[in-house]
Amino acid sequence: KHYANKDVQRISQAIEVCKKAHGHQIRADGSPYSDHPIAVATILAEWHGDADTLIAGLLHDTLEDTDLSSEQIAKKFGEPVKDLVEGVTKFTVADVQHDHRLDRKTETLRKMFETMRRDIRVAIIKLADRLHNVRTIDSLSEERQKRFAQETIDIYYKLAERLGMNDVRRELGDHCMPILKPKE
Repeated sequence: KHYANKDVQRISQAIEVCKKAHGHQIRADGSPYSDHPIAVATILAEWHGDADTLIAGLLHDTLEDTDLSSEQIAKKFGEPVKDLVEGVTKFTVADVQHDHRLDRKTETLRKMFETMRRDIRVAIIKLADRLHNVRTIDSLSEERQKRFAQETIDIYYKLAERLGMNDVRRELGDHCMPILKPKE
């Protein structure tokens, strides 16, 4: 109800593109992969994101995980959506580096802040993505849960705090701290 009819049509088209692009991909919990970006877009809608933000949320994993190209996204949904999807993808690529050297973490943070400087919606999409992922963290192995939870606390918890998104910060902590400090 927050969106104009033309925006609802564009969002509906993006849902179809998302479902088609992710095809038969399956998440670790056995659900269709497209359920994840749809959940991310739902979170963004709850936060009253604009139509381009929701569409980028729906397409945020397509550049990495599907055959969909930046050019196809731009042609169908416009340059602003393409830029958001690319920003989230660059953020994600830097974000999942498992090299624990300080210079690698510094580079990850530098890329994240550079992307946010251009458009803060990239950080908002990434927070929605991370929030949905921690909501479904139980499907990961114990080792991956710990690594994912630590990264969430080190980066995304603090990012949500700095952006004044206290409900998001609290929920990230509520999901991750029992994994990192089960006795406490």
